[in-house]
Amino acid sequence: MSLFSLARLVTAGGRGARGRLAGMAGGVAVGVALLLLLLSAYHGLASRTERSTWTALDLGVAARQVGDPAATAPDDDTVLASTTSDYFMGRTITRVDVAAPPTSTVTVPGVGRAPRPGTYYASPALTALIDGHPANELGARYGTRAGVIDDAGLASPDSLVVVTGTAAGVLDPARGGSASGDSQFGVWSVAGFRGSAYPSIAYRTVAIIGAIAILLPILILVGIVTRLGAAERAERFAALRLIGATPRRVADIAAAETGVTSLVGALAGAALAWSLLPVATRIEVGDGRFFRTDLSMAAIPVIAVVTGVVAVSTAVAWVRTNRAGIGPLGASREQSERRPTARAVVPLVAGAALMLGVTLKAVLGSPFDRTDVLLVMGFLLVSLGLVTSGPVLTFWVAHLAARTARSTAGVIAMNRICRHPRATFRAVSGLVAAVFMVSVFSAAVTAVASESARADSPDLLPKSTLLAHLATRPAEKEAAIAQASQVAGTAGVTVAAIGYYHPEEGVVFTASDAARLGLPVPTGAGYVRVVSDYFEGGPPVVSATAAPRTTPAVLLVATDGTAGSIERARTAILGSGLRLALPPTTRTDLAASALETTANRYAGLAGLGVLVATIISAVSLAVSTIAAILDRRRVLGLLRLMGMPASTLRRVIFAEAALPLATVFALCVGLGFLVAWCVVAGLTEGRRTVSWPDQSYFLALVASLLLAAAAVAGTYRAARKNTELSTTRFD
Repeated sequence: MSLFSLARLVTAGGRGARGRLAGMAGGVAVGVALLLLLLSAYHGLASRTERSTWTALDLGVAARQVGDPAATAPDDDTVLASTTSDYFMGRTITRVDVAAPPTSTVTVPGVGRAPRPGTYYASPALTALIDGHPANELGARYGTRAGVIDDAGLASPDSLVVVTGTAAGVLDPARGGSASGDSQFGVWSVAGFRGSAYPSIAYRTVAIIGAIAILLPILILVGIVTRLGAAERAERFAALRLIGATPRRVADIAAAETGVTSLVGALAGAALAWSLLPVATRIEVGDGRFFRTDLSMAAIPVIAVVTGVVAVSTAVAWVRTNRAGIGPLGASREQSERRPTARAVVPLVAGAALMLGVTLKAVLGSPFDRTDVLLVMGFLLVSLGLVTSGPVLTFWVAHLAARTARSTAGVIAMNRICRHPRATFRAVSGLVAAVFMVSVFSAAVTAVASESARADSPDLLPKSTLLAHLATRPAEKEAAIAQASQVAGTAGVTVAAIGYYHPEEGVVFTASDAARLGLPVPTGAGYVRVVSDYFEGGPPVVSATAAPRTTPAVLLVATDGTAGSIERARTAILGSGLRLALPPTTRTDLAASALETTANRYAGLAGLGVLVATIISAVSLAVSTIAAILDRRRVLGLLRLMGMPASTLRRVIFAEAALPLATVFALCVGLGFLVAWCVVAGLTEGRRTVSWPDQSYFLALVASLLLAAAAVAGTYRAARKNTELSTTRFD
């Protein structure tokens, strides 16, 4: 009889055996599907970031900042470009102005040849906004539409990007930020646009650590389901040994069973991942939804994942069975595990020490050359060490608890944990990993600012008022005043007032303009000085001053507060000819812009990571608990036959799940915070740190524990059914 025929006869005979194999295949399918989706999302994030960062001109080919665009004409091999932010109803628009001759060979991503002066290309999402609103609210800012930016120049279908054509002399080095230094703003001469998959090494490191953090619970799930029904299988193998099968032949049968089952599950997982791609593209992450092509899975990675899962699970099954020492007599009986030693704690201690040492050295100003690599290695050691040290800590705590246990459930549970610390901890290892990862993600995101605009009050610049920082030159003072008066005539605008630089600090307004803006004006004052903090969200500190003798500094435009009026005023400012240092914004625009930083985009992924890790861990706990019941069905059934009530059995199951989790719960939380601090502070050399998380962290912990309790409670029915007297009598 061939190996596979014998394996099928031994392992798939009977309804229960087929159910066990189906459970294994199903678990492997879920694990492989998640692995493939995680892999495609990792590559998708990199590709979308590369497509979105071409607008950072300092990344361009042969990029150099230009101080005088009028004197630096673009040629066939270079273009002049400037990137600024624009805003519309609380959303940020990326605007790229490009000056290029008609014969230019430089192509713009998603556009091709640069648009002619006075024309623009817009992303599909922005095109829809322009078409859905009056021209004086949005479309008039950019000129005549020449086309639509295709996917090659956009991060997601939701991106708001516009590329406008302009003349070199119109580009302003002062617009968008500093005209000198290494700022990505200003005017740049580039020979080609290009993006970066990761804005910096720090973000690459964070992405790798995040992927590992989600990968760990998935691997634990696959490991748990491949052990489903191990005791029942051992009984069948013992029967084989009794009729003359060698230990090697038994190991071959176990490997064949696991290999075929894993292959079926892995192929089903690949199909499941492919079918879930349309759903995954609808999930908004960071910059918005994914393009379908971002999440496409190439054949080679899919084959590699399927082959790897099948090969590893098959090899582990062969080694595990070969070392189990299954004999013809009593081999199926439960045997005590070898007592775990303190050496299993070494990876955890080494990983924590490595991360702590690397971070302290970076914070003190002398970082290692490859801090990122060392932190990833430390994170791997800590993650691995958490799994290996769990059985040791569980054994120690159970050993102490067994001495004081008095109840029947306590005595059975504590002594069983002492005899099987690895198997007991394995059941909750997924949840332990989830608590650790949730703590890491939740603590890390506290390093990112997430304040929203405060509500209006008399002490703050109203949300309905636009603030435009000006870069007016002395010779343009009168023209700026005239242009501001044109803005004042826009429908919905109530006040348009220019403020001038004060020789010491602040901005000077005429008393009449200040009063119309709602500022407190001292009695008898002709001019007032407003401290600069007011324009950055601070209270209005106003005092009388002399007439200004400087150029305009800011333009404040108050509106009636409707969205249409604010956008009409913004369009009027942008089209007025005023020389702007920064685009006109409201407090709401600035708060929304602050939330769209790269750091915040990565922080947004943490919530998704927490959700995935928690759900996988709850499934792992349920599967492993049911597996433990099936493996001890005979023992528990005999106890029921001797008179043990079902309530005692439930308490035993609960204690075996609760003790290992309680043992390492505080350790997981503490390690999570330590790892998060090391990653944030180590990669930023101490410029950022973590703080205590908000209530969502505690809600996530509570949700994890509730899911765990539900998973354990869900196994009570399986325990009762598999230990009924009729079942034990015929076992």
